[in-house]
Amino acid sequence: MNILRVISITSSHILNFVREQLTALNEALRLPMSTSIRSLRGLLISLLVGLFVAIIAVGMQPFGLDLFDHEQKTELLLGFGGVAVIAMLTVKFVLPAIFPRFYNKQNWTVARYILHFLVMVLLLTSFLVIYSNLFHIITFSIADILKVFVLSIIPVIVTTFIQQRVFHNKFAACAELINEALQKLSVTNSEQKLAVLVMGEKNVRLSLLPNQFIYAEITKDGTEVYWQNFLGIEKTTIQGDIEKELSAHPQFIYLDKNIIVNTKGILKVEGNARGYQVRIARTTREIAVPWRFHKKLEKLAQNNRTA
Repeated sequence: MNILRVISITSSHILNFVREQLTALNEALRLPMSTSIRSLRGLLISLLVGLFVAIIAVGMQPFGLDLFDHEQKTELLLGFGGVAVIAMLTVKFVLPAIFPRFYNKQNWTVARYILHFLVMVLLLTSFLVIYSNLFHIITFSIADILKVFVLSIIPVIVTTFIQQRVFHNKFAACAELINEALQKLSVTNSEQKLAVLVMGEKNVRLSLLPNQFIYAEITKDGTEVYWQNFLGIEKTTIQGDIEKELSAHPQFIYLDKNIIVNTKGILKVEGNARGYQVRIARTTREIAVPWRFHKKLEKLAQNNRTA
């Protein structure tokens, strides 16, 4: 009976341990993650990968490429770089266009990044093998593609979790500095209070003090301006370009190609591996800031340090 009890207790502990580890893994896979899909950064990465592959193919000539003899050998080896660029562009731009729901940047997680990375390895390897076989440079088989894919699984997973931790720590720390800078923003002085923002065209015109302006979102039907009055937040849709009117006031910045925010209307900036998430004061609006607009926020922290 004692032996059976020990076995039962041990089995229970093992099952609990396994359950805890699986739960922790599931939570880790759901963590937010950065992405370079459908972006200038993705294009640059694609070009760099192609350049790297071309340099390796021509300079080092691995996998028996040094034995390949052809009057246009250099050109054919450089072709590996071009094929690598095509494969990367397929992963970074074509697949996200075909499967937009999966590649939604707002829901991008560690799990999706790992799958995306493995698909990238598979497509990149397949494209290079097809090119090599097509021009009889070196003959590879499907088994060779599968070997590369299988061998890449563990490195991809480990690399992804390392990247997630690095990006999370970076953006979380920067977000704290940005929040400190936002709290120290000076109140508009008397001269600035006299300045009035006049936006819109003849049919709908909006006149506001700078601090009344909260944020604006540019749509195909016009510009939706969210502003504060004595009763709360109102939304007014106006036509025409408002950028010229706002450009004279440094407190207004772009956080997206279609969103202009009053920095004094930012409640809080949160940072994770995906980047910055901005919460707008007096509203429920949260803005996921694209990477190319990160400098706009980080400049606030830099100005605070030099002040």
